[in-house]
Amino acid sequence: MDQNRLQSVEFTPGRSVVARLLPGTDLIEGISKLCVAHDIKNGSILSVIGTLEYATVVYVIPDKDAEIGVAYVPPKRIDGPLEILSGQGFIGQTSDGRLSIHLHGSMSTPEMEVVGGHFTENGNRVLATIELLVQESKGVRMLREPDAETGFTLFKFHKKRHEK
Repeated sequence: MDQNRLQSVEFTPGRSVVARLLPGTDLIEGISKLCVAHDIKNGSILSVIGTLEYATVVYVIPDKDAEIGVAYVPPKRIDGPLEILSGQGFIGQTSDGRLSIHLHGSMSTPEMEVVGGHFTENGNRVLATIELLVQESKGVRMLREPDAETGFTLFKFHKKRHEK
């Protein structure tokens, strides 16, 4: 069996949006509102920098009982202030059409330790600012759905036939 497997779709880059999330905004909710305001349903989060009061992330750990030998820890809150060193991710939809933001990032703690993971919803409050760059993807539908092989909910990419 070929171990180099993939699933891909060619698409055309669409509009780019640069934005700032203001103090007190939740990171994921803010990105969702940005996408709604600019009618972005599929895209990439190319860059995220800024500061958070606190963050909530999940990350994988070994788990011999899991489908592929790893599982996500329960959400872990990291108290700040935190400096986001880098963040990137995808924008897509769930099978019922809701917006889905998948964002990973690394950040430094006040002790200058670098930590990171997959940001969860409703647990990442902006401190001073979050500056980000989002790029729309045209001709593709990024659908987040359960994956039987891994046991995780993952993005799968589908070619769109027609798009304005």
